[in-house]
Parts: sequence; structure tokens; C-alpha cells
Amino acid sequence: MKLLTQNDLPLSEETAVAIGLFDGIHAGHMALIHDIECQTGLKSLVYTFDTKPNHTAYKNIYTAEEKASIFASLNVDMLYQQSFTREFSRLTKEAFMKRIVKDMRARHITVGFDFRFGRNAEGTAGYLQEQAGRFGYTVCIVPAVKCGDGKISSTLIRGHIERGEMEQTASLLGRFYFIDGKIEKGKHLGSSIGFPTANISTDKLLPRYGVYATIAQIDGKCYPAVTNVGIKPTVSDAGVPNVETFIFDFSGDVYNEWMRVNFVSFLRGERTFPNVDALQKQIAQDAHLAYEMLRDLEVYKNHILW
Repeated sequence: MKLLTQNDLPLSEETAVAIGLFDGIHAGHMALIHDIECQTGLKSLVYTFDTKPNHTAYKNIYTAEEKASIFASLNVDMLYQQSFTREFSRLTKEAFMKRIVKDMRARHITVGFDFRFGRNAEGTAGYLQEQAGRFGYTVCIVPAVKCGDGKISSTLIRGHIERGEMEQTASLLGRFYFIDGKIEKGKHLGSSIGFPTANISTDKLLPRYGVYATIAQIDGKCYPAVTNVGIKPTVSDAGVPNVETFIFDFSGDVYNEWMRVNFVSFLRGERTFPNVDALQKQIAQDAHLAYEMLRDLEVYKNHILW
């Protein structure tokens, strides 16, 4: 997959373009991807927007880099991540359409039924369809994709993540929810109680604080693991959340290595223990439960992004 920049525009090849925020790249978004990949003679292109700024009330499901890795796994030909600048936010709906047609060489455009664009979100999927003849493209408007809880949406998925419901999250995403990061040096507290951990930090959406059965990916290989998400109240008063993973059947110095942590199942909530010995005993129980659950990683391979 080619990551496009402004320097690549206008494109020389005609494209089928899927447009949207794609926050989560969930099962509902897969219909858009499938449509552009079925357009004979056109390169498939995803036109999305850089992630919203993280703040207390809103956390991104995926970082821009994580989204790019997912689109690459879906065999999309090209990806353009538009910076949501003040100038861009002021574009009229017509100016936005002209950019898509001219810069992206769009001959087919796919959007969700509720897609809005242009200044004050004045552009709609209906407007996109109305202008097709004028601008010379065909249109596919994808309806809502349903699940047992109603319409599949990023809001629905975000709720499952925040409650630690990783099985439900995976079913809607089509993959395990994961967090990528560079392994950082910690305080070696895990090593002191027999469970050395690989630590990563992120400002994206974290699952409910607690302990999870996880699958760690390092250097192209998968390992069963157990992960704590939270602030470690028994051994730390810093109050800064992180993702701390004990990897089974693994040894070696991995500091500064890239790691992906796939969240398979919630085991228990984070809590304060009366002393380190009690914490150590509980971690041993968590590790045993996670290891038994993940004994055969083949069972989970279809939900792991490579």
C-alpha cells in the first residue's frame, strides 16, 4: 500500500475512493473497502482524516499509524490521511468534491449513509449522488450494518472497549483490539516479584483498567501473554496509566523494540492489594489462567492482524 502525501497529488491513475473517518475500521467499514476493491480498472484508495486530538472526553480507537497498518492488511492500494486544519474545515462541499475528483482522480466514490463533509458538515451522501453526473463519477452509498446491539458504530465499539468486553469488540472489529508501542524501560518492579514485564504507553483509548489474557506480537512472532492496564495502585502512586505485559515463553532484551498487544479476554478488574506478597500471589493466578486460555494460539489466528 502506498501512503500518499501532498507531493503525490494530483494522482496519475484513476481511482475508486472510500471516504470517511474510519474510526475503528469496523465491520461496517468493511463494506466500503470491499466496494472500492471490486471496481475494475481503478486503483483502490482510502481517503480519511488524521485522528482527532485526544482529550479527556474523547480517545481514538486507533492511532494514525495503527489505521495505516490495518488498511495495508486489507490490500488497499493507496491511503491518504487528510490533516483536519482550519483551512480544510472551511472548504465548501463543492470545493471538497472538486479536490476529490481532481487530486484523487476519483471515478467511483463510496461513503456511508451518514457521511457528512464540507463547511458546517453541509455536504451529505445525497449531495454526493446529485453531483455524480456533473463531476463524472459513480457512487455507492453503504447503508448501516446491523448487529445484535443495533447499528455497528464506533460509539458502540468504544463502549465495549471501555467496559473490557474484548470478545464483543473483536466480533465487531473483525480483529482483536490492539495497542502498538515501543517497549520502554520500567522500574523493574515486575522482575522483583518474578514477572518481568514489557511496558508501553499510549494516549489512545485504553480498555477498562484490569488484567487481560493477551497475545503479544514482537518481531513478527506471537506469544501468549497476560497484561495489566491501569495505574498499579499497590506499587505506584504516580497515577499514570500504562500497559504492562508479561510474555510467556519469551526471553531477551526487548527495550525499544516495537510490540503489539492484542486483547483477547478480560480476567479481572484492577484493585489495590494489602501488600506485595498478596499482589504476587494474584499475578501468579492471573498468569496461570491466561496461559491455559492461550495454550493453542492457532485458535486465535483469524483475529490477529499480520
